Amino acid sequence: MARVTGSAAATGRKEHFMVPTLDSPVTDPAIPVLAETIRDWSLLTSQSFGPLKCSTRATRTFQAGLVARKTGSLDIAHMRVGPHVVEREATTLGQEGGRFKVSLQLEGRGIVEQGERTAVLEAGDMALYDTSAPYRLEFPEDSRLLVMMFDHSALDLPPNAAAQLRAQRVGAEEPVHAMVSSFLASVAGRMEALSGMTGQRIGNSALDLLTVSFNHELDGQVASSIHEQDRLRASVHDFIEAHLADPELDPTMIAQAHFMSTRRLHQIFHNEGTTVSTWIRTRRLERCRRALEDPANTRISIARIAERWGFTDGAHFSRVFRAAYGVPPSQIRSRSLNS
Repeated sequence: MARVTGSAAATGRKEHFMVPTLDSPVTDPAIPVLAETIRDWSLLTSQSFGPLKCSTRATRTFQAGLVARKTGSLDIAHMRVGPHVVEREATTLGQEGGRFKVSLQLEGRGIVEQGERTAVLEAGDMALYDTSAPYRLEFPEDSRLLVMMFDHSALDLPPNAAAQLRAQRVGAEEPVHAMVSSFLASVAGRMEALSGMTGQRIGNSALDLLTVSFNHELDGQVASSIHEQDRLRASVHDFIEAHLADPELDPTMIAQAHFMSTRRLHQIFHNEGTTVSTWIRTRRLERCRRALEDPANTRISIARIAERWGFTDGAHFSRVFRAAYGVPPSQIRSRSLNS
């Protein structure tokens, strides 16, 4: 990432991390980059997260900095920012498809707006939003935050779950969320550790914990729902996740476990814009992709990984994997080993 400008002394505030001067070239991606104008910050954040528009009323005193790392499928940035607004407008949406972003507020206060929802975040709170749709972020005061960006498929969430989670505060007062935010906050303070195989494993752990937190949030919504259909849908998704490794998993098994007809089961997934088989295959493929990206699995054959997650035919697995991700499984593994 290109350095914009700045020096540690120029910030005028206590920095959690050191910032390079103009005459000290950045050779370590874990060294922060400082922007001393809102224009430079717009350029820097757009480079990291896609086209964004940043504005501030404090044009003369505004400063911000970030340190960014990529660990496998996770892009992560630790930022200190002055008061400002960030907007991703409809006119800036690209054709490349969206990704999820999660903001963890570490200090100060942040506001996340997407669709008709607004989440006000205090220290320890998180919120998810989607780059495929317009959103607005506001930081009314000096703030520190961790931002994580990843593909939609990286989270083990039920279909259409993002619609229930976008711009919704995930509060640190809940014990599960507090544990997850505590781990992520520790990552923010140790960005230099996010390299090589260790970095990939930490990144995978971060995604796993986000999955836990957001699924826990969804469970809470379902528990408070008066609709039997919501509770049944959640139970079906949980059953599928728990039995993905079973090659016998199919609509008949799922329907019998829930004392319903296969017709009713298919209707549940039809209402979500997918099919039972498609959902099972997608979840299995994602588990395989994650396993192939994990350096700890380099000695496990691709065929064995596929078999672990219910794919008994190696040729079929290779075909559906390439169709889903555009590359063969072996290329995913090579990328992981060479990153």
